Amino acid sequence: MTARTPGQDPVSAPSAADVEHSAAVTAAVVDGSVLTPGAPLRTAVFDAVRADRDGPVTHELIGLTGHHRPAVRRTALTLLTELAFNGPPSWQGPIEAAAARLHDPDPDARRAAVRLLVRAGGTDRARTALDTHPDPATRIALADALLFHLPHTPCPPGPLRTDPLPGIRLAACIAELRAAPEEEWAALDAQAVAELAALSDRDADRARILGSRWGDALSRQDRERHCYATATRLLTGAAGAHGRRVGVHLARRALQIWRAAPAALTPHLAALVRTAPPALRDLAVDTLCASRTATRLAADDLAALLPTTHHPRSDTAWTITYALATVNDPRAAPSVHARLASGTPPAGAVAAVRGLLRSGTADPTELVPVIRQLLRSGDSLSVLTATAMSDDLGPAAAACVPELIEALRAECALRDAQGTEWATRRELRLVTALGRIGAPARAAVPLLERLTRESRQRAGYRALALSRITGERHFIESALRSPSRLRRYVPDRSALFEWLLDHGGLTPEQSRQLRDLVFTLPSGMQVFGARAVWRNEGPAAAGELLAVLPQYLDDDLFGPVAMTTLAAMGEHARPALPQLRALIDRRTRLPHHAGSDDADMNADEQLLEAARRTVAAVTA
Repeated sequence: MTARTPGQDPVSAPSAADVEHSAAVTAAVVDGSVLTPGAPLRTAVFDAVRADRDGPVTHELIGLTGHHRPAVRRTALTLLTELAFNGPPSWQGPIEAAAARLHDPDPDARRAAVRLLVRAGGTDRARTALDTHPDPATRIALADALLFHLPHTPCPPGPLRTDPLPGIRLAACIAELRAAPEEEWAALDAQAVAELAALSDRDADRARILGSRWGDALSRQDRERHCYATATRLLTGAAGAHGRRVGVHLARRALQIWRAAPAALTPHLAALVRTAPPALRDLAVDTLCASRTATRLAADDLAALLPTTHHPRSDTAWTITYALATVNDPRAAPSVHARLASGTPPAGAVAAVRGLLRSGTADPTELVPVIRQLLRSGDSLSVLTATAMSDDLGPAAAACVPELIEALRAECALRDAQGTEWATRRELRLVTALGRIGAPARAAVPLLERLTRESRQRAGYRALALSRITGERHFIESALRSPSRLRRYVPDRSALFEWLLDHGGLTPEQSRQLRDLVFTLPSGMQVFGARAVWRNEGPAAAGELLAVLPQYLDDDLFGPVAMTTLAAMGEHARPALPQLRALIDRRTRLPHHAGSDDADMNADEQLLEAARRTVAAVTA
């Protein structure tokens, strides 16, 4: 059994038998590492519990729920909750452990116990505790878990609408909104706003979850306009200060669900950016900047706020800078350059620099010294960031060649010592960056010629770099003649064919090879290589391309690439217009499963922008 961490080679995980030793489980729970996704011992714990639900590992975890340290109790309760997913309907040991911790002195441990109690199947115990528990926060957690944490609620929300606590009454209203008949909507909406206005300061930290659940409830009933109206009421103060915070989160959920939400809600969010206290203002900024469309609509207000965020390393300053840069707003350039020069690059630095390049405001004289410093740092993430920036700058990063060569030499020495068979992501990126620089990277040729590892993702990457640097075709031609070592996967070779097309064209044999790679099997090569086929054959290949490209249009990774080829085909791509227009005409976001609701929204917005550009190019 192995556990794989991105960017690392597989490492052996402890066996299920090994993990039964209480010392291993206890140590991992005490230091919290057992909650780290992909951790070897976490994998072994899950395997052991799956093999024996009431075995020694489960008993050890139950014992740790009574540990003297609150953090350890929380970790044990949380892990048991995760283990309860897809488990038996009633898992008695964890139910008893959770019930015993409902009066834990630590409030976070009490909330973790509530989640475990409901998830493990102790809903009857949870309903009894909801009626009898003296602590308001625990009662609210019990109501939340009963109403929202299971596919089918074991607790009818109606009676809870008259509970003494406004937090529970509000949760019940939101739960009931999910399936209430239309004639009850107005009363539920009015009560929800009234209960929100009655919340106290202790409920302030629930604003995000309340806004998100409220948006989901309205979405389930397809109440798009009602959602905008409710969010507007809250943002303009109809339910007080707490209502504004919930309103911001409700607006964010609306942005994530509906494509028309930015136009409807951005003016009200932008008003908070101009007038709200700093904490609420920053919350509104974060919501606007999560959406590309909302960022464009509020760009003037966001740009005006940049000088008032004082320190260039502040979170709000970078949130605004990143959002403006990635929608190609030139006003982000000074802040991007300043932030990169101030220390470790923040998350999203590469995307921000690409935005500056698209807007024509990237300054190589400021970026190149930063890239060279990061390459010399030896830090893995910093080196990858610097390499990507160098790749994007191309020949303008010529001064970085010595550092890129040294970083590649160090990476190769490390992987040679480890006996690594395939090129790592860092090796691939470093070689590609040197190739993008072109002739000024000629000093790297001897090192590149000695490399032997191939890439699973980018076949022929070394040959492509050598051809870009030397201008000679034979490196790529030799790589294309070499058979692939991957039998079940078609690696992307499109860049090799594109370079040959730019430097003399393809031979008949290379043309046949390109067609085989593009039209034989569905793969990334089918999408990335389609443009090379169009460039090589022109309208004669239109029918075959139109038979494969439309199936990728709604894919967040391949869709924009397929649309680039369709745009290049111009009027010959007109048969794809119905699919493109159907994608554009959707009211709701496409579900991309890109890692988060914000990532899904961002992917949908980029796909929508690409579709509109493609339709304009095809109908021009």
